[in-house]
Amino acid sequence: MHYALLNIWSQTHTGLDARIETIRQGERYIDIVFKDRRILRFVLDARDAFMYLHQERNLPQTEIWTQLRNAQITKLWLDGSDRILSIELQHKDIYQETHNYRLIAELSPPRPNLILCEMQDGRAIVIDALHKYSLADNPARQILPSLEYQPPQTGWKPDKTTIPPPWELKRGDGAPPQSFTDINAFLQAHYEEVFIAEGIRRQRQQQLSQLQKAIAKQSRKLDKQKAELESAAHADTYRLYAEVIKYNLHQVQKGQGSLEAVNYYDPAMPQITIPLQTQLSPTENMDWYLKRYKKAKSGFKQIQQNITATQGELSRLQEIHKDIEAGREVDYIPTSHKAAASQSFRPNIMDKLLRIRIEDGFEIVIGRKASENDFISTQLGKPHDWWFHARIYRGAHVLLRCMHKTEPSPELKTICCRLAAWFSKARFSSNVPVDYTQVRFLRKPRRSAPGFITYTQHQGAFVEPISPRQLREEMGL
Repeated sequence: MHYALLNIWSQTHTGLDARIETIRQGERYIDIVFKDRRILRFVLDARDAFMYLHQERNLPQTEIWTQLRNAQITKLWLDGSDRILSIELQHKDIYQETHNYRLIAELSPPRPNLILCEMQDGRAIVIDALHKYSLADNPARQILPSLEYQPPQTGWKPDKTTIPPPWELKRGDGAPPQSFTDINAFLQAHYEEVFIAEGIRRQRQQQLSQLQKAIAKQSRKLDKQKAELESAAHADTYRLYAEVIKYNLHQVQKGQGSLEAVNYYDPAMPQITIPLQTQLSPTENMDWYLKRYKKAKSGFKQIQQNITATQGELSRLQEIHKDIEAGREVDYIPTSHKAAASQSFRPNIMDKLLRIRIEDGFEIVIGRKASENDFISTQLGKPHDWWFHARIYRGAHVLLRCMHKTEPSPELKTICCRLAAWFSKARFSSNVPVDYTQVRFLRKPRRSAPGFITYTQHQGAFVEPISPRQLREEMGL
């Protein structure tokens, strides 16, 4: 988004007087819900990043940063040197002690970020961020809890050219442009009519590109299968060649390109020419034809079935391609080669994991080696799931999957803590310390070893270990 437009919005809403009710995390955006029913949305996408106020109540499920409930906005401004919006917040806890926070929205591509800081002696100390990174990830700066916030150091300079109203919104579908004199209405319309439409168009282009590749792949597969069918149709010819070579081995020399011989299997006994592989010996040529005969004989029906299946898949893909080109919605999600590889790996590793179904909507998954720990913590776990691990001691990662995004009971969390204690080096100890947090607070450092995870916003418990067998007996599973 153009710096001048962000600046106009921030100046228009400098005196924003609102108290926070909740903060919700959606896909590519964060909604700050105020007590007066207004919602401040931060759109955080690699293509575009901006903010606007709206009143839509279709809120995402995931709540973050609960410490900001009832916090009051006291100040709002845009940095003069970059697309960084800062919001000062004041919050009184149950002891009537005042805490000052700063919410920093870095609205610059390719990775916009939202960072929560607490003000301590005039310094902004990071509490949490949507994207955390260390010097290993970004040599210029690091955004990690307990560290002082460092603004990005770039050579980018804002274009402070004034863009007076009215602002025109140009849509990509050929519709006439709309004019706005209210900057918030303009940014909201930009999100709803341009940003979302552009995302749908990009997704459609990606789907078409992937479909074209899939159609080309199936076409090549079909051509290959038809060639195999044609080859299989000559099974009797391969057998004949092998038999004729067998009775003429003494006439064949290695390096010979063909064999002229009499076909004794035909009553007319005509002369036939048999192609030979020059790099093979006479016996190897005979075996080569025998192998082709056996393969063609046994695979003829299977090849026909394969061709029918490939033709059906090709027709299906072509129909989906036509539907997408016509603008119709289809249930086709293209995946990259890397994603496809992980998906093909997923069923295999899922079969090896220890899984315990506790209640309807909850499942406990336990990784018993580094690769399994890495999988359940970085791939299987969703942001709302819970993660457990013995503190200090080496051990398994335990994941509590919340299928319906519901909050698990304290008893269920205790069970997971006890299992994490059992699958650790402290299995035969008592009062084992266990940390647990939601998956959204986990982070896998770049180039770290399999199974290595860092985490924040965690809670702790001291529990007695329990084995899966004991658990099943106690709960009647």
